[in-house]
Amino acid sequence: MRRASQLAVLWMLALAASPALAFPAPDVPDAGLPETLAGDEQAPPPVAPDGGTSIAEEATKSEEPEPPKTEQAPEEVPGAIIDPDLTGIVVRTGQATEEDLKRGYVTFRGRIKVDVNYDFRPILNEEDFVPSSIPIDTQLRGPNLNFNAKQSRLFFEGGKLSRLGPLIGHVSGDFYGEGSSGGDFRVYEVYAVVGPLLAGRKWSTFMGLESIPDTLDFQGPGSMLAARREMLRYGPTLGPLLVQVSLERPQPDLTLANTDTEQVRMPLPDVAGALEWDFGDGRNLRLAALARWLAYYELGGDEDMTLGRGVMLNGLWTWRPSGWRVSAQVHYGAGMASYVGDLAGQGLDAVLVAPGRLESVSSFGFYVGLEPQWTEWLASTFVYGFLDASPPDTLPGTTLHRTHYLSGNLKVRPVRSFEFGSELLFGRRQDQDGGAGNALRLILSTRFFY
Repeated sequence: MRRASQLAVLWMLALAASPALAFPAPDVPDAGLPETLAGDEQAPPPVAPDGGTSIAEEATKSEEPEPPKTEQAPEEVPGAIIDPDLTGIVVRTGQATEEDLKRGYVTFRGRIKVDVNYDFRPILNEEDFVPSSIPIDTQLRGPNLNFNAKQSRLFFEGGKLSRLGPLIGHVSGDFYGEGSSGGDFRVYEVYAVVGPLLAGRKWSTFMGLESIPDTLDFQGPGSMLAARREMLRYGPTLGPLLVQVSLERPQPDLTLANTDTEQVRMPLPDVAGALEWDFGDGRNLRLAALARWLAYYELGGDEDMTLGRGVMLNGLWTWRPSGWRVSAQVHYGAGMASYVGDLAGQGLDAVLVAPGRLESVSSFGFYVGLEPQWTEWLASTFVYGFLDASPPDTLPGTTLHRTHYLSGNLKVRPVRSFEFGSELLFGRRQDQDGGAGNALRLILSTRFFY
């Protein structure tokens, strides 16, 4: 009797709670989902019987952050643009989009590059093909083989929108640093951009990046303007016209008579300006100018300052839809040697020709490149470069006077993130006394982008 009364009580409690109970729906017949093809590949999520949102999709949506459910305007953070429909920071491994900028993003990219260099004739720089490093009248002889992975590079970037425009920070590095390992990590570029303002270390305004030919060799034509500088730059875009003015770190490369008593002086920053017209579809024309103040002083003695200056014109033209490109650059000036690939480090910005008399060195150079796109996955680059410098007669006859650069390659990109190819390079150096030497290099290269 007592057991029956307990059952009756339980039955009455169940009736009272029945509105709050959820009974399982009848089983849905198996739709015969396909089996997975790989161990980590998952089958498609099941679809709800009524054709609505599936359980898996509901679960995914429930994990996504929701925008604020309030009629009040979202709180404004000073200097930022807040979109209530976009929340959280985006971590990417590729180029950022406009939506990423609205949220704020951090991206990481990289390039792994390995070259096998085979020199048929001696050249002092075994990693980069630099015609100014070709030896003349040397005892060196015979071929040489070298492997090089220092050109591998890492890129870190972050950005968001601000009231002044996109705010972006960029840090990249390769392995050309000096050190016991011979391949220490080196800062390549580091800069921040907010709207038209840039501050940091970047390629000089006195050069054109888009027109650089895609050679497998890291150096490129020795006549090319190539210099990275710490700078402050203002660069507004006025329709198709880009205007840039920058103050850049002066890195004078002078030849003095006595480095123990004579010192280089840097009174003012280098000033560079550029106008670039964008015609669209990979076509542009850029005109740039440079002004520098090169100075020295002798301890307790003479001093002098001379003006360095230069002009540059380069352009890029792409044919659509074939994708073939042609690029060219020409420059002329005096006291700008440290901005030129083959002249950097030669002490030819200016030369002390007499006590209290500093003389800038004039130079002229150009290159032209043709880049055929044979097929969607097969391309080439052909480049010729010429450089001529006019050092004063007070320097030794073995001072660099002229270089030639000629290269051609074939590149295969079976997939977007992987490329391999081969390049043949010829270089010639001629000194002021007429002595000359040649070099020939074959490169087998692989590039992996991620």
